[in-house]
Amino acid sequence: MTSGVRARFDEQLSQLTENVLRLGSLAREAVRRGVQALVAGDAELAREVIGSDMAINALRYEVEQECYFLLATEQPVARDMRVIVSALIVSSDLERIGDHGKKIAQAYLRMLENPRPIPVTNIERMAAMALAMLDRALGVYATQDLEEARAVCNADDEVDAFYKQTFNVILSYMLENSRLIGSGTHLLQAAHELERVADRSTNVAERVIYSVTGELQDLNA
Repeated sequence: MTSGVRARFDEQLSQLTENVLRLGSLAREAVRRGVQALVAGDAELAREVIGSDMAINALRYEVEQECYFLLATEQPVARDMRVIVSALIVSSDLERIGDHGKKIAQAYLRMLENPRPIPVTNIERMAAMALAMLDRALGVYATQDLEEARAVCNADDEVDAFYKQTFNVILSYMLENSRLIGSGTHLLQAAHELERVADRSTNVAERVIYSVTGELQDLNA
């Protein structure tokens, strides 16, 4: 590429990265607010979270179109190609993270039909862990920090362990009192959605490793 063409292409790649990070911010907010609705018992907030999913989907498709445009018109090679392909895949994971937030909100609305004396302390803590992982993954996407990317992937083990603990706690309430089966089932779903947020955060970090090194690694096994 000539210097002028290269500068224009770098500007397009920078804009692509900004849009991916904006998508990540919207997805994070969906998860945060979905959990907030569940913990606070806020049905109106839950409905707002569900309604906001359309904007997340729209931005995801915008990013996807940007990726296709750059692939078709600029014919990138090597690192540039990996950056674009990674953006395409990461945007899909981020859109799914937004879906997890929506599903948590939907689970809460279904809980309105059932009593909910089951404590949600573990859900709150798990949400904090998953969102911390997502924040780190988005930071890694912005900085391309390989060491931090690998650290994000390693942090998933802690979330998985706490998910199993949370699952067992909620299940124990359900076994002790059959009237809690309905609400407990919805809380189990919320916990599962948060575990998936952590998994997808790991996927983002893995794609950063790929875009920088060209190595595809499964660090979420």
